[in-house]
Order: sequence, then C-alpha cells, then structure tokens
Amino acid sequence: MDEPNNNVPFTRPAARNPQAALVISKIEDILEAIIDALSENRVLAIPLRNRRSGNENLIRFPANTRAEVKRFTCVLKVLHVCHEALVSGHVVTKRNIYYQNPDLFGSQQYVDNLVDDIAFTFGVGRDVLNVVAAYKGLIAGGVVIELKDNTTLSCNSDGNGALIPHVEVIRRIRIGEAKWVMVIEKEATFRGLAASRYFETSAAGPGILVTGKGYPDLVTRQFLHNLHSTFSQVPIHALVDFDPSGIDIMLTYKRGSRSLGHEENVTVPGLSWLGPKSCDILGHNHLGASAAHLSQSHQTPAIGPPTSQGRLLSPSTFSLVRGANPLEVSSHLTALDRRKAMNLLSKLDGDHGENVDEMGLIHELQLMLMLNIKAEIQAVDDAGNLTRWLDVKLSDIHH
Repeated sequence: MDEPNNNVPFTRPAARNPQAALVISKIEDILEAIIDALSENRVLAIPLRNRRSGNENLIRFPANTRAEVKRFTCVLKVLHVCHEALVSGHVVTKRNIYYQNPDLFGSQQYVDNLVDDIAFTFGVGRDVLNVVAAYKGLIAGGVVIELKDNTTLSCNSDGNGALIPHVEVIRRIRIGEAKWVMVIEKEATFRGLAASRYFETSAAGPGILVTGKGYPDLVTRQFLHNLHSTFSQVPIHALVDFDPSGIDIMLTYKRGSRSLGHEENVTVPGLSWLGPKSCDILGHNHLGASAAHLSQSHQTPAIGPPTSQGRLLSPSTFSLVRGANPLEVSSHLTALDRRKAMNLLSKLDGDHGENVDEMGLIHELQLMLMLNIKAEIQAVDDAGNLTRWLDVKLSDIHH
C-alpha cells in the first residue's frame, strides 16, 4: 500500500476568487450610488442586513440621531478598507480596522459586528472580504508551512507553538509522519504538551497539537478545515473540558457557530471527541491499572455505562471504575452550565441526530445533568502529567 502524501499544496475553495470579484463589484455599486446621491443632493443610503433578524435596513445620512450618523460613517469606512484589501490582495485584521480610527469606532466589538453584518449582507464568509480576526490559534508538531511570500514557518522549533496563519497566505504544508491531530481547548494544556514535545513522544506516534485558546477564531477553524480536507487520512481529535462549554467549543469546530452560519469552509465534520468523558471522570484513578481490562470489556455482555469509545463496561469493570471518587476531580454545574447543557441537548435533538457521535454527546450531556457534575481536562492527569492518559486513549484508537 502506498504511503499517503503528506507534502501537498493547501486546498482552497474554487469559488473563492469569483466571490471576491462579486464583493468588489457590490462595494463599488454602493459607492457609485452614494456619489450619484451626492451629486443629486439626495439622502445617502447603504443597505445592511442584520445577522440576527435577517432583515435588510437602509443606513442613511443625514440621519436623525448621532448613533445613526456614526453607523453610516463606520460602515462606509469598513467598506472602503475591505475594497482596498480585496483589490490589493492583502489580508487585514479586524483589530487593524479598529486602530485606523479608534475614536470613530469606539470599541473593537463595534467593528467586529459591522464586518460580520457586511459579510452577511453580501452572502459570503468574512474571509472573502479579506478580513480576519487577530491571529490567536497555535500549532505545534513536525509541521512546516510554506507561505506565499517565500518564507517558511516551522512549528516544532520551541515549546510555545507557532501562530496559525490565514489559509490565504499559505502555499504548501508538510505534516511529515503525523498520525493524528489533537485540537485542545485550553492554551495552558496546549503549552504543557508542546513544551514536553508530546507531538514527538506520544505512544500513538507523531502528531500535531492545535489550540484556538477557548472558543476558536475563524482563522483557526479555516486552517483545520483545510488541514482535514487536504490530509483526510489523518484523524482529528478534540480534547476539551467535561462541561457544557467544552462540548459547545468542540461543536463549534465540528459544525460551526450559529452566529456565523453563513461562513463557509470552517467546519471539521470528522472531528471526534477524545475526552475526558463521564467514564474517564468516574474512573480516573484506575485508568492505567485497568487499561487492558477496559480494552477487553466489549467482548462480554455488559450493563454499565459507556466507555469513551462507546463500548459498555462489564459489571466487574464498572465496580472497579466506581472505586474512584468523582468528587475529588469534579465540581457542580452552575445554573448557567445547566442552561447551556439544555440548549445543546435541544439543538442536538432538533437536528435529529441519530449517528453514534451525536447519540454519544446526548448521553454525556444527560449524564452530566443527572449527576450535576463537570470536570476540567486536568481531572484525568497523573500528578500533573496528562501524557499517560493520552497515551492510553490515543493508542486504543490508533492501534
């Protein structure tokens, strides 16, 4: 069997350039209409759709209030920046737009909302505007990224990881002998694993570590989407807290966010949940001692709770797992946690999820609510060392 090609150009949507040309045309139409209105002494107007309601409103000048005047001026400024970025082929950050005139915009959030509303109005993703969030995602591993400016980004030079660049500036990526990709919720966990070079020392073989530092930015999600599309033979796993927010973050990677539902090419449908899950929290103290026992438990009839691979624990293993005290590593759900869990259950149920992954998520959320517990990733570490648990989990999957 031929070895997979792990040195290939990054794939990008074929429709990207036509979309950019269409957006340039639409912006120029708006600007021409404003010039015409000025010459005819008419009210200036810019159409803008609201992402929440879907309704299109006209932003006018002159206006009745200072807020309306500010909104018109800001929209016009952002349109101008987007047009310049598209025509020149450069990528700008939302932070850069804000600092072009912080007194005008007032806050970064104001800029963020305008950019997303403009993209929604044009029916495209924010990246088509050549506007991205400030880079925050990190990657570590035997990965070499060749950029279009002929520079090279090595991702294994130190224990801090490298900032993930926008896919539009990437020419080619080499992932070496990577057998897996792990998407990690927390930056601190990522840095600990990167510093110990777990991407080289894992019992499951070499891999790649990625973090979006909590809820991921669009750049990180697009990078992972393209990584998954380009190297589909390499599985991608999520390491997130056992709580509603952790599951929500994982689903943002996997299925996208509701607020940016119009964005394209930002999901990783093949993302699987590594853990920790309920069985890991209930049995964390006995994972190493019972790893072999757990791996054989699926061969006999079982009545206990599911393991992290969806198998059921045999009665004897269930008793062994129950020996661990979950109170030592978990805490109670807050009212906000419970509301988030209920919303996630409603969303999963509304999607009529019947595949194994979605049924597993529903089960874990229900168990979380029933037991009223949550736990952080560190609940499964061994005196501060998470690698032992990861070795067992990854080896069980990849062998």
